[in-house]
Amino acid sequence: MYDTLRILKTFWGYEEFRPGQSDVIDCILEGHDTLALMPTGGGKSITFQVPALAMPGICLVVSPLVALMKDQVKNLQKRGILAAFISSEMPRWEILQQLDNCILGDYKFLYISPERISSDLFREKLKYLAAKVNLLVVDEAHCISQWGNDFRRDYRLIADIRDAIPRVPVIAVTASATAAVVADICEQLHFRKGYRVFKTTFERKNLSFVVRKTDNKLLEMCHILSAVPGSAVVYCRTRRGVEEYAGKLRAAGIAAQYFHAGLDPILKTERQTEWLRGTTRVLVATNAFGMGIDKGDVRLVIHTEFPDSLEAYYQEAGRAGRDGQRAYAVALLDSQDIADIKRRPSQAFPTIEYIKRVYEAVCNHFQLAEGDGEGLSVFLNEPEFLRDWHFDKGRLRSSLEILSLSGYLDFEPYPNTQPYLRYDQPRWSLDRFLRDDSPAAQVAVEILRNYEGLFSAGTFVSVDLLARKTGFEPRDVVKLLGYLRNVGFYYVPSRKEPRITFKMIRVPLDRLVISTASYENRLAAFKMRIDKVVDYLETENCRQEFISDYFGMEGHRCGCCDNCLKRR
Repeated sequence: MYDTLRILKTFWGYEEFRPGQSDVIDCILEGHDTLALMPTGGGKSITFQVPALAMPGICLVVSPLVALMKDQVKNLQKRGILAAFISSEMPRWEILQQLDNCILGDYKFLYISPERISSDLFREKLKYLAAKVNLLVVDEAHCISQWGNDFRRDYRLIADIRDAIPRVPVIAVTASATAAVVADICEQLHFRKGYRVFKTTFERKNLSFVVRKTDNKLLEMCHILSAVPGSAVVYCRTRRGVEEYAGKLRAAGIAAQYFHAGLDPILKTERQTEWLRGTTRVLVATNAFGMGIDKGDVRLVIHTEFPDSLEAYYQEAGRAGRDGQRAYAVALLDSQDIADIKRRPSQAFPTIEYIKRVYEAVCNHFQLAEGDGEGLSVFLNEPEFLRDWHFDKGRLRSSLEILSLSGYLDFEPYPNTQPYLRYDQPRWSLDRFLRDDSPAAQVAVEILRNYEGLFSAGTFVSVDLLARKTGFEPRDVVKLLGYLRNVGFYYVPSRKEPRITFKMIRVPLDRLVISTASYENRLAAFKMRIDKVVDYLETENCRQEFISDYFGMEGHRCGCCDNCLKRR
């Protein structure tokens, strides 16, 4: 008999489980594959962390974002629980060290990204780790479903792990999944007979959903922020919009900063920390921010532009009021927004002919002949490409995503690659420089200490790691890496342009086939989600009841959304 309540009290200090948590925990401990649907702030992590601590061995957690992994591992470590994570940001030696620690030590949790599953190093170490794994967790499980709002192809690799740990139960958790997504998750993860699906009510009695029509979103935002005190998040769809709104809010006297995936990792951490502490009141962000953030006193979430699905909106809006106190989720609409939302399917899914034109232009741009190019990886200078080939940026990216889903190439819109170094001169010629006490020599010494392969294949290095080791600012490390060219290093700076990797040879256009699953089925699902978004924005009924109905839950009038208040 497992004393799960004692574990909860010992490590989290809670006297009892929230509704639905103990049922999920009991199901896992009985050895059943489990899918748990719980709203944002509903305590999903407790449902797998408690049973993992109750059983001997280590829990393997697949999570989609490095920031989310770092946050969860830090929270576990604060409670005295041994936990680790591995990501592509780490050098090979550090990944190896973390894996060996988990194999040989008493670690209870190992977090990995889905992309790590296919690496040779992880697959080799999994042979030894498998004997210790007590539970496989798939966080943000909707990412595995092509019918979800955030499909990630690498999530499909998770099923491969089951071959190495066939007797270990699997728990998939998510805050947003329709009936079609639920069925697809269970199928893709090869759930075994007797699996269970748990759904916790999606009603948030303390959260008021509001749609506000306005001709001046900035003015309305300032009005709302003056009326509702406390911490706030403002979501925008683009990086440019995020930066502009943050600047305008600061000009209006509001303590605001912006956050998006293009920021330096250290700056991201600083801004997130300042917001968590309350130094920054308003964080203006893209959807890159918020997942796994543990801040209960957010009083307000404002959307300047509505997401492409109610799943995404519910997750983002649900970051308000996690402490149970009154909070508000406000969507701002101007006169053009509904029409713009209705046009999104045609923007996100260009015609087959358009996609073929993009494929041909990309191949020609990189001088790729038919029958050639397999494995080639290139960076795309988007402004130059759009100017030379006369494409629209939104439809260009959508075309590349669809070509990626169809297996012709891999498209990474924000690769944020690490700097690359290789020493091409004889090893002895470096010794004199290393004896120098210059800042560049200090950086070179740390590179030699922390990375292998510098004199053969070369190595990718982490600016953040080198900054920690040397005590220099990250921006100074970048400058010093560039200086190393002067002493015989071959140096390629980090790149932020989109990266394209051709997965097969260039094929003639008459043999380019866009699969039904990657185009027509996904287009139909996307159109359905957009239709529901428009219905939500235009409904005169209870908004909370509308959301519950969308997710297949029984809902009741909330009495606190804008429509319920009008009715009263």
